[in-house]
Amino acid sequence: MSDTRTGLSAGARARKDRDRAAVRAALEDLRKNTGVLIVFGGYVADNKVLHLCESIGFSAIKELNVEVQPGSGVGGRVVSTGKPFGVTEYLRSGVISHEYDDLARQEGIRSLAAIPAIVGDSVRAVLYVAMRTNVRFGEKALAEMTSVGRRLEQHLAVADALDGGGAGRSGAVRAVPSTLGTGSPDTGSSSSDFDAALIHERMRETHAKLRVLSSRTEDPLTRMELESIAADLVAPTSSVTAAKLARRELDVLACVAQGKTNIETGQIMGIGAETVKSYLRSAMRKLDAHTRYEAVNAARRIGALP
Repeated sequence: MSDTRTGLSAGARARKDRDRAAVRAALEDLRKNTGVLIVFGGYVADNKVLHLCESIGFSAIKELNVEVQPGSGVGGRVVSTGKPFGVTEYLRSGVISHEYDDLARQEGIRSLAAIPAIVGDSVRAVLYVAMRTNVRFGEKALAEMTSVGRRLEQHLAVADALDGGGAGRSGAVRAVPSTLGTGSPDTGSSSSDFDAALIHERMRETHAKLRVLSSRTEDPLTRMELESIAADLVAPTSSVTAAKLARRELDVLACVAQGKTNIETGQIMGIGAETVKSYLRSAMRKLDAHTRYEAVNAARRIGALP
């Protein structure tokens, strides 16, 4: 029996849901074990199209249910080759296609790496880690990616065996190379470079949380103290320009910098999505920015955001 909406049989639909849940669990492990704030991934259908359907820290993926064709971008290349791959300066890379630049630009992603989960001869899923900093992923992070990927492969192989498998979907787990192919020349980045970038991204996340806490508190003294702590995490190069941003505009930008949508930002700040848009438009106008991430980058240049 098939689902008239998707054209999938009941068995195929159940397998898709099972694979999707397994990817979600793997991403939670990946984020916990690597410390990387943006992780996402998806399952690979029988036609070798990668369906990006799960994410942590990357809102647009879940909203859009992005489909990646074989050979396209980083993930499509991983599906085609069955090998891990990564790039720095994603938007300027000359070794990948750029169908998905709008998504990367929306989230401010600069470094991206992906690994396949392979069962038998088929790539069944792809897991990604991403950074908003231009840095190579450290050896520890890559080792953790490999470890999580292999656990996902084992989970899928066992699940296939229990439900009888399927054409081209049963068989032993194939070891994935533990080295990361890269489309960028080696710039000598070390694990310490990656660790420093990770600390910087976590500092940005902490700054955003402090801004949100300050916006929620009703006690003026507590609010001032939280804003002062948040200010200690940045070093304004132009206090006059930074002062042009209203407190709520800065709160919204801090959330946007973490990849939050207008709806998510509104829920965090306790205001409506339309109000968020109003603050964002005002901030963009003051910063002479045309997009939300241009506004974030402009705020960072003047030292209003870390």
